[in-house]
Amino acid sequence: MTRDAFEQQATRLRKLALQAAATAGADADTAEDIAQETMLRLWQVRDDPRLYNPEGYASTIARHLTLNRLRRKPPLPLDERQAVSQTSPSPLDIMVQREDEQWLQERIRDLPTTMHAVLHMRQVEHQSNNQIAAILGIKPTSVNTLLARARRQLLEEIRQYKKERQ
Repeated sequence: MTRDAFEQQATRLRKLALQAAATAGADADTAEDIAQETMLRLWQVRDDPRLYNPEGYASTIARHLTLNRLRRKPPLPLDERQAVSQTSPSPLDIMVQREDEQWLQERIRDLPTTMHAVLHMRQVEHQSNNQIAAILGIKPTSVNTLLARARRQLLEEIRQYKKERQ
């Protein structure tokens, strides 16, 4: 196969390799890696006259590479307690996380009204500083200042909270 012929077929072959890898059980990132490796291997054998079916060869290479990667993964633990402890947080961790989230929500609610509004519009609603300024009727530089003050105040309170918990 000539270089031009390979380049013309490369997009289709890559899609076939991605599809074969996904079908064999690879996640999206691994499938991308396997498709790239498949294309490299096809490039290396492009001049071989026995390569009369590049589509089938690409699918076979991708499937074999996927299976090899899956075989190299460490086996799952047989002990149920170990499996549960590795995959899910403990009840204590869940409780501490909920308390921390509740504490943070209270601190955000306690911010002065304008700071709270600016922080909410920026972080939750993903509005630009110019949009926030137009809504609140203030200058964009004031939005920057209010946002920085709100974040700084929350950061200081978080640091104090962590220090108290230790």
